[in-house]
Amino acid sequence: MTAYRQAQDRVAAPVVAATVSTLRGLAGRPVTPSGWRLLLDVLFPVVLQGRNATAELAARFYIEQRPALDRPAPPLDPPSYQRAALDRAVARTARTRLRDRASSRAAISDTAAVVTRHVMQAGRDVLVTAAQTDRVRWARVPTGRETCAFCWLLASRGPVYRSADMTRWHDRCDCLVVPVHNPDDWEGRATFLAAQRLWRDSTEGKSGRDALNAFRRALTRSPDPTAT
Repeated sequence: MTAYRQAQDRVAAPVVAATVSTLRGLAGRPVTPSGWRLLLDVLFPVVLQGRNATAELAARFYIEQRPALDRPAPPLDPPSYQRAALDRAVARTARTRLRDRASSRAAISDTAAVVTRHVMQAGRDVLVTAAQTDRVRWARVPTGRETCAFCWLLASRGPVYRSADMTRWHDRCDCLVVPVHNPDDWEGRATFLAAQRLWRDSTEGKSGRDALNAFRRALTRSPDPTAT
């Protein structure tokens, strides 16, 4: 799974670089409608290429994880993607913030994170859809690089997710989708068990918000549950 994540990073790197370079050229001045169209003209094909690459990586990962079954592998095609989706996402982080030098640096960083999420989402969608077709569940597996407490909580549930379960992903999320064909042997199982153990130990006797706050405090003491 480490190799899979590293391959994703190699795909994302040039997309992030193109995003940062393009936005720096617009920073510090108002973005005109024509300038915005030009921005999308540059970014959309780069993002689309990145999505196709992460979808291909996800397809390979799925086939590697899938045992020999008495039915064909599910379709593993890249999901469709429209320019309007990128427009809406990038407008939220960049369109009004780029004009101000004081906020442009944060705007560029936030927009790079949005673009990365859109690139990675193609691979996640491929895996979730394939798992649904194969009628197996999937797990959310953090890499521990920027994992938030809520993602660790979701990871602690293990392979319980289906196509419509908790499929929202936030900017800078480092979690992977891992389809689980064998609940006793799957990529990321050790991470799940560590997260599950930390959740149980830190939230004993608590529920609701109190449990989540206790879990957050435990993560502050041990940001990577797999290291304990």
